[in-house]
Amino acid sequence: MLEPTPILLAFLIFKRFIFLELVAALALARAMRAAGPSRGAAVVALVLAVFGAIVLLAPVAGLTGGAVAGAAARFMAMGGGILPLLIPSLVLAASAYLPGSRGRGLDIAHVVLLILLFGLWLATRLV
Repeated sequence: MLEPTPILLAFLIFKRFIFLELVAALALARAMRAAGPSRGAAVVALVLAVFGAIVLLAPVAGLTGGAVAGAAARFMAMGGGILPLLIPSLVLAASAYLPGSRGRGLDIAHVVLLILLFGLWLATRLV
């Protein structure tokens, strides 16, 4: 029988149920602390992360019908599901370099989150 490895299961759970929610939480914290353009980018990252999480969690709630849901699910599957995760993450990373940015601890947490995502992804490729 083919059974998935624990590393693969950890990666799939992290990618589908944890990553975007944590990016949204970090973006919300940045939006509350930052000012000016940094706050605007953090709000954009927050909106993107929340929409992405809604699309990923829609099948759990039974919301799979409709053309919009299908198109959104296909978009979230691009690049093996990694590419759409990186869009809000890149916007959040950009907010760190814009004027008005505060809270370097948020940036450290974001980098740790990205390292964890790519580490799990790499581990699934090597195992």
